[in-house]
Amino acid sequence: MENIKEIINIDWEGPFSIDEILKGTIDNQKFNVKSSDIGLYQIYGSHPLYGSDVLVYIGRTQNKNGFQSRLKDRWVINNGNDSNNVKIYLGTIFSDSKKYTNAEINVFIEKAEVLMINALKPAFNSSNIQSAKDFDKKDYIVYNHGSYRSLYPVFDSEYFWKEFKNFATVDRIAKEYNNVKVDNEDEYYGFIIEEFDNYTIWFGIDYKIWDSKEHGFPLCLQVYSNTNDEVEAVNNLKDFTKFCEYEDSSSVSYLPFGIDITRHQIEIKIQEIKKFLE
Repeated sequence: MENIKEIINIDWEGPFSIDEILKGTIDNQKFNVKSSDIGLYQIYGSHPLYGSDVLVYIGRTQNKNGFQSRLKDRWVINNGNDSNNVKIYLGTIFSDSKKYTNAEINVFIEKAEVLMINALKPAFNSSNIQSAKDFDKKDYIVYNHGSYRSLYPVFDSEYFWKEFKNFATVDRIAKEYNNVKVDNEDEYYGFIIEEFDNYTIWFGIDYKIWDSKEHGFPLCLQVYSNTNDEVEAVNNLKDFTKFCEYEDSSSVSYLPFGIDITRHQIEIKIQEIKKFLE
């Protein structure tokens, strides 16, 4: 049975200046959005590498005082190359068929923000990048309406995390390991980095780990062995997690990674593992 995905609709309006929002003058105009609403916002300005009037930041507000409170004294607005010409677009959650609770709206705002930041990586965003663990990865689609500007009209969380980003990351890392062959199986998508007498180090997507409600990470570095002794040992390393749900009762110790992992970061962890197991 096909999974029914949750739909998140966002109505975008703008552009607004920061003064219009802070002074609440948008409330007196023919806009659906109000300065006290909660929702998401896009900031467009100048960037030394990407040029002028480009998307530099995506954010959210769940504060009871809304956009007016959240956007006051924002560094990205006041300290840009051309702060006087910053353009802001405001987005609010809506539904044509039901009335959402405040709690539901807050969840939708957070999910949409994390997905859009990870997909687009605006220049001045740092938080919520690589935040796979902070939201459900396969169960919702964001539809942007109105003045959504540089955003995609549709963001599909399953496509982004599975089809687009995760597979591309595994392929990239495999290429950096001298084009090592990636195994594409029903249970996993990845490759062996190193094999030793007692254990093996592997990198990729393990679907059982990813689909587990307890774990839920797309990419991971794994250590597995027939005896499980090494797995038990590695599990004592920082950020490693033991996972035991295989038909042969074997277990792995794994370390979750974000989509922008580099070979250098992987190698640091591998050296840590090898040193620990010596």
